[in-house]
Amino acid sequence: MQPAGREGGTAGAPARGSVVMLGVTRTFRGRGRPAAVGPITLRVAAGEVCALVGSNGSGKTTALRVLAGLVASSSGLVRICDHDVVRDPVSTHRLVGLSLGSVRSFYWRLTARQNLAFFGRLAGMRDRAIRDGISELATALGIESVVNEPARFLSRGALARLSVARALLPSRPVALLDEPLSAVDAQGRAAIVDALRCAAGRGAAVLVTAPEREEVAWCDRIYATPTG
Repeated sequence: MQPAGREGGTAGAPARGSVVMLGVTRTFRGRGRPAAVGPITLRVAAGEVCALVGSNGSGKTTALRVLAGLVASSSGLVRICDHDVVRDPVSTHRLVGLSLGSVRSFYWRLTARQNLAFFGRLAGMRDRAIRDGISELATALGIESVVNEPARFLSRGALARLSVARALLPSRPVALLDEPLSAVDAQGRAAIVDALRCAAGRGAAVLVTAPEREEVAWCDRIYATPTG
């Protein structure tokens, strides 16, 4: 797979970075289906925001799940901050902030603040860091007016921004976000882009997915899934 758009580096032999996928595939055996992913080669260095672009069903979400250690790759090399994801999944989980963009990721009866606090504690954050992080992200993402509302009352756009906040709250070295801009308006997109750039500015390696290249033209580098 070759990078598309604003290329940087050599796709065939990526330099050591915070995120590396080299010839990665994921095949669901015994179902008569082709590979769900790949082969994919990409890299994201610390301080970069990169994108993986492809149509629905092209394997973008599965690629993020492979990187996060939630799904095993069938072949290829997957590394997060020099840790082999297959051999060392525990370290991988501690290094990654993940947003798969599903509304089912939240507890409907809890407020947005309570949801973020819950996931922050799961990530091992201290209470003060959680409070400060929620306050900062709620302001940055424009959800401060709804942060005390139950998740079941939030709009799709607010839930999308809440999902971004969940991924960024632990300030992990790597942030993986599945189509973070798909359900928000122009104002929400600008806020999310700024928040992701801020995370990269602090040294995180950020990888997002999107269905169209135009949506992520602001990224440092754009990769395309083999099926486009």
